[in-house]
Amino acid sequence: MIKAIIIDDEINARESLKKTIALYCPEINMLATGNNVDDAVNLIQQLSPDIVFLDIEMPNGNGFTLFDKIKNPTFTTIFTSAYEEYAIKAFRIAALDYLTKPIDYRQLQQAMVRFKNKQKIELKEQRLELLIDNMTNRPTEFNKIALPDIQGYTMVKTTDILYCEADSSYTIVHLINGKKIITSKLLKLIEELLPNETFYRIHKSYIVNLNLIKKYVKNDGTHVVLENDIRLDVSDRNKKEFLEKLLQKNKS
Repeated sequence: MIKAIIIDDEINARESLKKTIALYCPEINMLATGNNVDDAVNLIQQLSPDIVFLDIEMPNGNGFTLFDKIKNPTFTTIFTSAYEEYAIKAFRIAALDYLTKPIDYRQLQQAMVRFKNKQKIELKEQRLELLIDNMTNRPTEFNKIALPDIQGYTMVKTTDILYCEADSSYTIVHLINGKKIITSKLLKLIEELLPNETFYRIHKSYIVNLNLIKKYVKNDGTHVVLENDIRLDVSDRNKKEFLEKLLQKNKS
């Protein structure tokens, strides 16, 4: 059995999640519930759960403050949140799992499949720090993203990304320092994670950092020259919108 606790200040939310778990995830042994971070600390120390379902907004400190009190946690955290879309994107970028309220049983089952497949949502401190760092910025602006690779995850500052290149079912992320990161995410999924104020898909195979473009060339086929003198083609279907984006950025 998978041992779990629920931490949420709303009794209706706690009871609703308990019922959903009992009905749709019988492999979970629900040990206890609490309504604040202090409860969470006590229950974790007493019960050593495998999973903590953790609300974000609670009295006397939000859910993130739990990790000020428990260092190097051994449990998996699944955040429960009523946050709007930009915050959900921050969770995805940090490679952490979450359930949006009201919690749908299918969301819960998918989270458990991910847990059982790899026990993979081990909460690494740097991934939590990445999430908190991103959440303190203005909506839609993220400083870092977590890229899955063969060793786990690599945390990358978006300002360090020169361009991203599609490679079959993988993406090669080219950094300004010349290094490359091969990630198992499709280019389309990488595009969703990157801030669209700074990055643009110029071609089916390329996403570029607009801040690192040196030249836009219209003769001999439309292309851009990036820092490090990297030359990339701009597709015909994208060039009009791309040029407008460049001009708009130069005005701002």
